[in-house]
Amino acid sequence: MARLLLQLLALQFIFIATVFGLFGSSNKLKGATKYQLQQKVLTLGSSYTIKDDHDKPLYKVGFKQLGLGKHLQLTDVSGAQEFYSIKHVINPLGLAKYEIRSNNQVIAEVNRKINIIGGKKFSVKSKHGTFKIEGNFRSREFKIKNGHHLVATVSKKFFAVGDKYGVQIEQGQDVPFILSLAIVIDEVAHG
Repeated sequence: MARLLLQLLALQFIFIATVFGLFGSSNKLKGATKYQLQQKVLTLGSSYTIKDDHDKPLYKVGFKQLGLGKHLQLTDVSGAQEFYSIKHVINPLGLAKYEIRSNNQVIAEVNRKINIIGGKKFSVKSKHGTFKIEGNFRSREFKIKNGHHLVATVSKKFFAVGDKYGVQIEQGQDVPFILSLAIVIDEVAHG
């Protein structure tokens, strides 16, 4: 009887290890680079600094123009090169909708999906493909997926003070584009 019990326990252990091995790997980023996205506190509207994991500033985000809806721009640190602009589109239903633009051309639309169960979901249709953003505003943990493939995570768990996120982006992704998606998440969180 004891031998049968040990065999059952061993089979259960192998089953659990197999399940976590098969399903846990899809939630890990390969060759990820880490960034810090920090909103500046004492500014009018939204302003961000984005640094690498060595605390070196790489990008900045500020207002592009005033008007109906926010219009932000993601540039290099000097502000000379614009990578993308992010425009909040006023939606009569009150759901968040954003456009990400390059050279005044819409290259992505980010739409908040209605989710009755909880959590927050966004769909992204872009020139880079179709993305899903899923997460929780209370814990500030989000996953960005291209299809079923995890390409980035956005997390506030490592930063207890201030409005700061850790963003991990898989190698080979358009970094400024993924950072633009992270900015949309933060804008919706404060909207």
